[in-house]
Amino acid sequence: MKTRLLILSVALLLPLSGLRAQTPVVAPDWSAVTKIAPAYFGPNAFPVPEMTDGRPHAGVYAEVAGEYARGRLADWQDVTWDAFARLSLPLWTPRATLEVWMPVYETWNFSAAVAEQRRLPAEPHRGHDSGDVYVCTSLHLLVGRDGGWRPDILVRAVLKTASGNSYGDARYYDSPGYFFDVTVGKGFCFDSFVREFRLALCAGFLCWQTDNGRQNDAVQAGFLASLDTRWFTLGAELGGYAGWERDGDRPVRARVRLDFHPWRASIYPFAQACVGLRDYPFTQFRAGLAWSIRR
Repeated sequence: MKTRLLILSVALLLPLSGLRAQTPVVAPDWSAVTKIAPAYFGPNAFPVPEMTDGRPHAGVYAEVAGEYARGRLADWQDVTWDAFARLSLPLWTPRATLEVWMPVYETWNFSAAVAEQRRLPAEPHRGHDSGDVYVCTSLHLLVGRDGGWRPDILVRAVLKTASGNSYGDARYYDSPGYFFDVTVGKGFCFDSFVREFRLALCAGFLCWQTDNGRQNDAVQAGFLASLDTRWFTLGAELGGYAGWERDGDRPVRARVRLDFHPWRASIYPFAQACVGLRDYPFTQFRAGLAWSIRR
């Protein structure tokens, strides 16, 4: 029991440790626009959070994948390659999980036109770095009931660390952030090739430190629909958040993901594509393997 309480305390305190912004050096100028926002940084700086379907991962879950992102503005050369990893572990109950994910290592290059838009020296930039670590605790507050009206409700608290570097090349913010969200999901089960059709809605609050001690506060929302069959699971979501500076800090992103599991094996391939619709000028692809050990 003592061990479980210790794990719970650490899991809850990690996300909450990002709530307090750093102390400002001088009084901030609230009228100034910082441009520390998704539109002016790399694709992994602080993208729109990926939604859940209202349920935590069942048992131990892990992902390893490769990602490719390309800027979509005309006449821009803006390319990022990275390795991505995710690990989710159940805590004292299957209804509570601790999850960690990050771009483990990325290489990037962008043209002088991109550098000028990001207020950098107007010359080509290239380099490599590791990314920010995200630490998440999830609580499955309400478990849905098949054939009934009751939906699933999942609450997340997530801390974005400041482990990502290359702030001088506009890759990562080099500052902490966090978000809280609540997802309500409802599944409709079928006894056929299609096992379940599921809908989910998400709402939350997202925040990150900008400069001089200020922070940008944003309202977060998203919608997800997924289809689970005997061979694969296909999901699509539309989500975004809106900051108060109103300059590059209101990204909207669409995401489609396909998990291929014809034999319900514990290890299976997946692929996904993300397209920025506003304040996220990237198209991003991810492909890899997922490993799921259900209890």
